[in-house]
Amino acid sequence: MGHLTRQAAVALSLLPGHDATLFSLSVGLPAVLDLGIEGEYCPSYDRPWIASREWHRYLSDRLLAIIDEIGAETVLFDGVAPYPGIYHASRSRRQVPFVWLRRGMWRSGANVAALAKTAYFDLVIEPGDLGGKADVGPTARRGDAIEVKPISILEPLGMMSRDEAREDLGLPSEVPIALLTLGSGRLGDVTGPGLAALTAMLEGGAGWHIAVTRSPVALNEIPVAHADRLTVLKGVYPLARYLAAFDVAISSAGYNSVHELVPAGLPSLLVANTSTRTDDQEARARSLEAQGLALAALDTDPDGVAAACRKLVTTKVRDELRERTKDVRQLLTGAAETGAVVTGSAGAIRPRRRTASEMAGAATLFAKERMKDILGPDRTWALKRMLGRGGVPAHGRVQVNLVSSEEPDSAGVLNLAMVSTVTAELLGSERPVEHVLAGSSAQYRARRLEIVHSYYDVIGGTPEGLD
Repeated sequence: MGHLTRQAAVALSLLPGHDATLFSLSVGLPAVLDLGIEGEYCPSYDRPWIASREWHRYLSDRLLAIIDEIGAETVLFDGVAPYPGIYHASRSRRQVPFVWLRRGMWRSGANVAALAKTAYFDLVIEPGDLGGKADVGPTARRGDAIEVKPISILEPLGMMSRDEAREDLGLPSEVPIALLTLGSGRLGDVTGPGLAALTAMLEGGAGWHIAVTRSPVALNEIPVAHADRLTVLKGVYPLARYLAAFDVAISSAGYNSVHELVPAGLPSLLVANTSTRTDDQEARARSLEAQGLALAALDTDPDGVAAACRKLVTTKVRDELRERTKDVRQLLTGAAETGAVVTGSAGAIRPRRRTASEMAGAATLFAKERMKDILGPDRTWALKRMLGRGGVPAHGRVQVNLVSSEEPDSAGVLNLAMVSTVTAELLGSERPVEHVLAGSSAQYRARRLEIVHSYYDVIGGTPEGLD
């Protein structure tokens, strides 16, 4: 949800007269659409519907279609690994600036190859990080980005009062409450540090109640020991609105979590997820601890997590953290600054002159894609296996019937739901979904049907309309 939430923050911070449409590969998109932002879902490369050898071209076709439909003046990509499909689209719409919203704090030496993809973009924007002083990764000191202040969904959204938030979440009104917001790494598994935090808080006395979040994309079940003192918060989004309900928080040290909890003045323990590929959560957590803005621990150290939890709930530590973080929220102007750059300067952003090294890098990436096309899926997979890169065999086009609703599959053939409204349940299912932007034109819907026929083996059905 991190990339999606930052994009939502930018969309909600745009000045009047400017609109944003989210185009997302995340199955968490429906939660963001509930904020009143328009958007469209696109299946990710790891969904088993589009033939793997064709997915990047599919992404390009989908992106070009929606650019043309809404008359996009700028494309803003948030992520650490720009897809070749973005490059294909940018080459086809050279009049539309492509901007990379590239968060910093990458692990030292991690994902360096992705930086060659800077050549895909006309501009790079780097959002600030409260732990940025500890950034020693490959994006640090590159000098190729416009720097803005930290981006947080807290910037455009206000927080409820303590009483309102607790009532909305069904939490007890009088007792102290700890928020345990689980990440996707070891903390989220609740078998080591997560369980240690839960146990330390429940068994630490003083009558603490624990509220455990469930992300819209989380799958793990949470073991409970003291059910009467624990509330599971399912699908609460955005959680930032409700932070006043809590007295402390135990969280992963991801960018979004840090830039919601700390600016909200919530005394927090940041448990660094040490298994992330790119994000240097350990450096971020330690930096905030050194600044006196949070406590820090590692997800590889359950005993350290438990000890830090016991420290966090002491009155002295909580008061000190609240005092040191009371002015941090005023630093959250990055969403509006990003919006100002991509809208106020949209007409002035011109395709920049790429350096020789950037062009060489882009050419290499493009050549790799062409080579995959030439080799075909089977030989590409065999070559990857020979080089020790693993992967799974590429599949051919999936046979589908086209329907405009969630009809059950029949005769062993999948029904492809082509719909203008999506739910978390539908996107989380195993059935193929083609989401069409609500209120779109007849020409756009016709183009989307062409794309479906280009990438699926359609053996029946022609939706007459979309729900």
